Amino acid sequence: MDLTELFGEAWCVTLAPGDAAGVLKRMGAATVGVMPNGLERATERLVQGGGRGVLLLGCEVAAGWSLVVELEGTTGWVGASQDVLAALSGGGRSAVCAYEDPNQLVVHFAVDGAVLGWLDAVTGRRFGDDFGAAGEVLTAAGFPDTAAGEPSGEAAALEPSERAVLALREMTGVQLEEDHFHGPWLGGISVTGA
Repeated sequence: MDLTELFGEAWCVTLAPGDAAGVLKRMGAATVGVMPNGLERATERLVQGGGRGVLLLGCEVAAGWSLVVELEGTTGWVGASQDVLAALSGGGRSAVCAYEDPNQLVVHFAVDGAVLGWLDAVTGRRFGDDFGAAGEVLTAAGFPDTAAGEPSGEAAALEPSERAVLALREMTGVQLEEDHFHGPWLGGISVTGA
């Protein structure tokens, strides 16, 4: 799955445990409602200027896991906020956020309420103090465990946004498919970071 092909060069996806409404609320959406044409609405907000806050779109993608999509990164990506990721991963859970801006494509990881670090999906290199067991999982998928390493195995054969999806899968066990991005969506406006 190539998220750059799907969304262009500005997107953020977050995978977090829990139902979609609960995850959206933990990401700062005060009110959550059904949004059948969520991606079209997000695109309209980009073109017309959406006002205060960021539209977050969420759906459940696997048992116990929800996907949140953001297309408005002008005030920063909500899913990439260390406070948000830490909250989403509390209680021994994992939460992962991948985003692309025109100058970077990165994946942030949090486990049990602590942000472990991030991975540069272009080079495959990761940055952080101690990834622990999560680092072993990433190494097994072909992401180098040293700053001088190069991707190998499955990671070496992929384009950068596909590497981001691989990292999301390895950290959560959720394999994203294009069908996941067709909804149905729940949506809400988050002012976190705005």
